Amino acid sequence: MKNIISVKNISLEYKEKDLLKKLKGKKTTIGIKNISFEVEEGEIFSIIGLNGAGKTSTLKCILGLMKPDSGSIEVFGKDGLNGRDFEMVGYLPEISYYPKSMKLNELMKYYGELYNIPKGELNNKIDSVIEKLGLTERKKDRLEKFSKGMLQKVGIAQAILNTPKLLFLDEPMSGLDPLARELVIQIILELKSQGTTIFFNTHILEDVASIADKVAIINNGELIEILDMKKTMREEKDFLLSDYFIKKVTT
Repeated sequence: MKNIISVKNISLEYKEKDLLKKLKGKKTTIGIKNISFEVEEGEIFSIIGLNGAGKTSTLKCILGLMKPDSGSIEVFGKDGLNGRDFEMVGYLPEISYYPKSMKLNELMKYYGELYNIPKGELNNKIDSVIEKLGLTERKKDRLEKFSKGMLQKVGIAQAILNTPKLLFLDEPMSGLDPLARELVIQIILELKSQGTTIFFNTHILEDVASIADKVAIINNGELIEILDMKKTMREEKDFLLSDYFIKKVTT
């Protein structure tokens, strides 16, 4: 299988904004340091780590939302994402903001236009996606009436509206109850079966262990290890990702 993402030796530093810290000589903070990995087409690749480990920074660098200070990133076999590439990409940010006065179907039409989905297909795609996420009855409701968990479903709906070739999910299970989490897992697996490559960050390690093909462990901005989950689970019958992760980030 060919690589759909190739990350080579990327590093990123954040400039210190706190004046007192600047005066003390601390001018930068390391975000990520010399990270390299590859994601094969059609696989589910997950990054796990503690808060501030560099998960979201890595994802944003791949998307082109942040520019690394050094290193290179290839997506779809070329340098970074640009232009019409984004019509093939879905993205759920860690924190989503939507105009509360908008109705769900209006928001979906807006995203459909951004994805350049043909008008003759858009309504059917919207109906299909919101049905998958159990939001059909709320189609004409304003987002101000939605709970946190429902807004998370809205974020997932917009991210998969274009049936993306490459899907980025930053903490997709945030705010979801157990039933909704299971629903999202099934949607992710369905997309994988259709050939979508999925790149996601999460703190919920049991979800990672159940669906990820590969898991990258990041700590303090550095890549510690990449696990092939199928191989690991086959070779170590009593393997628990949570125990393994804690050992890796505390030793």
